[in-house]
Amino acid sequence: MSESSLILEPNSQTLNGNRGGEKKVMKKSLSVLVAGAMVSSMFASIAFAADTQLTTQQKLDALIAAGIFDKDGTGNGSELDANMTREQLAKILFKLKGLTEVSGTSYGDVAADRWSAGFIQAVTKATPPLMEGQWEGVFNPAGDVTIEELATVAVRALGLQVDSSASVTGKVSDWAKGYVGAALKAGILPNTLTDFTAEAIRSQLVEVTYAAKDIVSVPGKVSVKEAKATGVSKVQVTLDKAVDTAKATLTLKKGAATITTTATWSDDKKTATLALKDTKLSAGDYTVTLGGLEASEIATASASFKAENETVSKIEFVTASEEIAKAPKVTLKIKASNQYGEAASFPAGSYSYLVSANGTNPNLTKGDDGLLQLTLNTSGADLLTGIGVVPITVYHNETRTTVTKTFKVGTEAYVAKVEAAEATYSNERKALASTDDKATIKLTLYDQYGGVFTKDSINATQSNKPNIQALVSPYEPNFKEITADAEFKEITVQLNKNVEKNGEYTITIYAGTSSTTAKVKVESSKVANKVEFVDYAGTLATGDVNKYIVINAYDAAGNKLSADDIVTNAQAGRFSVSINGAITASEATDTSVVGTTGIVKYGEHKGKIKLSEINSPAKGIVYANLGIYTANVQNNATLTVPVVDARVPSSISIDTEAATKAVLGAESKFKFLVKDQYGEKLDSVATSRVEADDYKVVVTVADATYGGLKTQKTGNAVVVSGTEYSATGFADFNAGYIFTTTGVVGKVEFEAKLYDTKTATAREIASVKRSIETVNAATTNLTYSINAITDLFAAQDSALIPAADKADDAGKFGSTLAKAITITAKDGAGNVVALPAKGLIQNVTSSNPTAVTAVVYGAQTEAKVLGNKAGTSTINVLFQTAKGELQTQSVDVVSKADAVAAVTVTANAAKTISSLTGATPPVAVTAVNLMGLKVKDNYGIEFSGANIAKYSNFIGVLYSVSDVKLINPNAAASAADLVTIDQATGAVTRGANVAEFVLKATTNNGKTASTVVTP
Repeated sequence: MSESSLILEPNSQTLNGNRGGEKKVMKKSLSVLVAGAMVSSMFASIAFAADTQLTTQQKLDALIAAGIFDKDGTGNGSELDANMTREQLAKILFKLKGLTEVSGTSYGDVAADRWSAGFIQAVTKATPPLMEGQWEGVFNPAGDVTIEELATVAVRALGLQVDSSASVTGKVSDWAKGYVGAALKAGILPNTLTDFTAEAIRSQLVEVTYAAKDIVSVPGKVSVKEAKATGVSKVQVTLDKAVDTAKATLTLKKGAATITTTATWSDDKKTATLALKDTKLSAGDYTVTLGGLEASEIATASASFKAENETVSKIEFVTASEEIAKAPKVTLKIKASNQYGEAASFPAGSYSYLVSANGTNPNLTKGDDGLLQLTLNTSGADLLTGIGVVPITVYHNETRTTVTKTFKVGTEAYVAKVEAAEATYSNERKALASTDDKATIKLTLYDQYGGVFTKDSINATQSNKPNIQALVSPYEPNFKEITADAEFKEITVQLNKNVEKNGEYTITIYAGTSSTTAKVKVESSKVANKVEFVDYAGTLATGDVNKYIVINAYDAAGNKLSADDIVTNAQAGRFSVSINGAITASEATDTSVVGTTGIVKYGEHKGKIKLSEINSPAKGIVYANLGIYTANVQNNATLTVPVVDARVPSSISIDTEAATKAVLGAESKFKFLVKDQYGEKLDSVATSRVEADDYKVVVTVADATYGGLKTQKTGNAVVVSGTEYSATGFADFNAGYIFTTTGVVGKVEFEAKLYDTKTATAREIASVKRSIETVNAATTNLTYSINAITDLFAAQDSALIPAADKADDAGKFGSTLAKAITITAKDGAGNVVALPAKGLIQNVTSSNPTAVTAVVYGAQTEAKVLGNKAGTSTINVLFQTAKGELQTQSVDVVSKADAVAAVTVTANAAKTISSLTGATPPVAVTAVNLMGLKVKDNYGIEFSGANIAKYSNFIGVLYSVSDVKLINPNAAASAADLVTIDQATGAVTRGANVAEFVLKATTNNGKTASTVVTP
């Protein structure tokens, strides 16, 4: 509920009624923080100048300074001649009286969701009421406040005596005469007024409020009035005025010892009940102290009381019946009350009992409800129905408080009554929100005489065994069948699947001849109730394949669903998808999607709609409709994406620049990209729209004397005369190149040209040329620098690190957790000059080897650093320049003890088994290789291959299998239907009848990646 401004702008005219039934036209509206101020404790601490010395404006300023009036007003000045509304006055009274909002509405012209409804309810429900409706069921919230209404509120708030016989000079309604008379007598209204039915203007309200200060007697400070024990573990504290319970604290002490409690405040914020935690009151003196407020706000901060040890004051049988059922086990509840009327907290061993009947095997225990439970066997032959008697005495050992009663043995026990406790939930939401959640309802069964009926009350023939059933209302098919446990102590309520709307359901429980009800709350969780498309960010060209449309889905509470949730909803048949202008992927031919929805089940595009091919012609559209159509939800979204001409190669761009210079023996990696007419990388043309031989790329090397060029993807060398790539093979070209310098100094050029070959004479479309200069290090001046090293993990201090990583320099150097020390060289113009990968660094030292170990390994070829303990170290590096000179530089490195945690996990979206082994099933391969799994941690270290298992103590990858599809699903079940994984080695074995499965890797912090595996 939002608050309306306390100072309002002028309103349009409206009718306002008074108690006399007259109608009049509202002239203005205004607001004022007013009559409620007359009950505010603020007046007790405000010093006002003499009335005769102040103008109305000055009085207003004083009230504003005191926080009683709104300092901002309407922005139109003081407006001392403006009016206020009744709902504004209600809010003012509410605020300054410290009331609590009351929900609902008692008036037909005040909607329950109106901003002022809670304030109006509070002031009209106060004792005594501070305001009333103007007619039956009518409050007139926007009506102006009249002078006589103001007088009425003031008299009530100040507790003045209404003078019904008062003589009032001037126009006044009959109902208001006594209030106006009392206000005049008290001096809070001037006797110069002649029409009390007129709207009260701001200047009058200021004068009334200011005058009220002289008769306000509400205390300005709060005091603790009383503290007393109200239970063995409860203390009630009473204050003389309301406090801010968000700030106020209450501390309970016995002597100097502080006792831990939790406070529950009353609605009027004047009374608190302190519940002692894990202890109870004992004989002695206790003190409660109020704190959390400013010292200036508290008058008396403490109150003391004496407590006594718990004792038993009364014992009584809970059942009023004089008879007891005949059964193998009957349970009688007995209440032992302490001096506070509570069930005494003493254990069952604190009581003694005597049952003067043979063969009853009595036993006394304590129930969860705090009551004593005496169990008896009354099925013996000596205890005949209507004749046998069972005299029982129970007493408290210490106080000798006693209860005695003789029961007559009645008929055989049967369930005559069932009671159900409130449902408890297995989650923190206090509602069933998923199929994993449980609502448990505790049951208590009673026999015909009020004794507790349990499983052991059933006779040998089980003729009195109760049939417990439960029905749900309103009907909801997604509830599982509800059954009682074997002990007849509880029923469990669960969902078969998540429901699509929130609700509260009544569970009616039938047992014997009785029934009872309990409520169970259900929340819609992870069930799509709304869908939307995300605007397509790229370009759809005719002939495109494997394009993806992003969708969002939300549950009933507006929570956005995850990609996994979208897939689950799709598998449950919740979505209806229709696409025009494109072929939607279907599970019949593409097992990575759900049914005919095209919604992807696994991998990087999980939860998106996959379009296998854009078959709309150029200048057409792809139209998509996604909907949910159920009895409770009808929601859909549409998307229109224009389709453009088929993609063709249009340009060549530089993706990664080559080093402009390189010393002999260095490598330089660079990458060119073929792009289409829409500026996107083009690995292959759509052969359904463009011929593969319509375009080609030719890469040439001007002179191979200075070094060799090869592709990064295949390692194939590029010949001087040129290597050609067709329009379906641009992926190899786009993967990039590596140039390795040889022993000759000079400049080498390489060039890539894109041709249109649709005609007899190929037409050049685009080209790019780059060169690398191989330099003589002996004659070239280079500047060297050690590259920064990101934070290390304090690995050697961890018990989780593999022993090999600690063994020697080779182990430390070979540790995946170690990081390389690298060097960058630049020439005089600032150009980076490629250096050989090995052979420069001669030695390294660490200023703080306790924190960081530095290692050179392999005949001065490479150097690495490995974290030891948390700390910082300066690494000094001795290296040989290309000229053969020795230089020393340093770099600071930080080692941290923050635990290693996976940040990203990536894997192949799909993989075929035959691509790894080519064997006939069953076959075994490793999950790591099958998935191409890579895990990057919070230190920037990437784990892959054998290191996934080697460092399992850190990243803890586990593998699981789902969505197994069989070659022959009708064959008899056998081991051939299984996919197994050895968690230690990662070996995956696929049974001979397995056609497909999903392999999932999960790190110890819950990061996952999945791969669809097919033959």
